[in-house]
Amino acid sequence: MERVIWFVAFLALSVAAGDVRAQMGGNPRDGLTAAQQVCSGCHAVRAGQASPANSKSPNFVELANTPGVTGTPLLMALTAPHAGMPTFKLTAAQRDNIVAYILSLRADE
Repeated sequence: MERVIWFVAFLALSVAAGDVRAQMGGNPRDGLTAAQQVCSGCHAVRAGQASPANSKSPNFVELANTPGVTGTPLLMALTAPHAGMPTFKLTAAQRDNIVAYILSLRADE
């Protein structure tokens, strides 16, 4: 019975880790590069950067540490036009990389 409990616990942890990896399918290093090229005109994209270029734009560290923020809402923000965001076209890889970069800025990681 003890082996079954350990096996179930192992499976649960494996699934949880898989979900995190699925959300972070991009490359954070490439995401930083893309963010510096595309996003830095309005957002503070690097940790330790004093403030966003546009005071109405959240910095990436704040976004990463906002409760409930996962890859899905970040991906939606980069995909769907919304108030205050300029219209630009990113490839799927660029979007995934930027999301992975933002999520890499979480304080708990």
